[in-house]
Amino acid sequence: RTRPIEEAISTAGGVAFEALDAKLMIERLPGVFCAGEMLDWEAPTGGYLLTACFASGAAAGQGALDYLARMAR
Repeated sequence: RTRPIEEAISTAGGVAFEALDAKLMIERLPGVFCAGEMLDWEAPTGGYLLTACFASGAAAGQGALDYLARMAR
């Protein structure tokens, strides 16, 4: 049977937001970006988690492009 929404946590743990810069790059590992379920968050399953994964993926992807452009100079 289904479980209550309070138990429907799909992810817990991961890379702490304090370890990341504004573009989701790990500050101690330049060039390594985190998104989605790599991040330390707890979220109920469903559309909100998917939206957050897609949005953080887009942000990390843009961060990676910006990083590569800086390195190419």
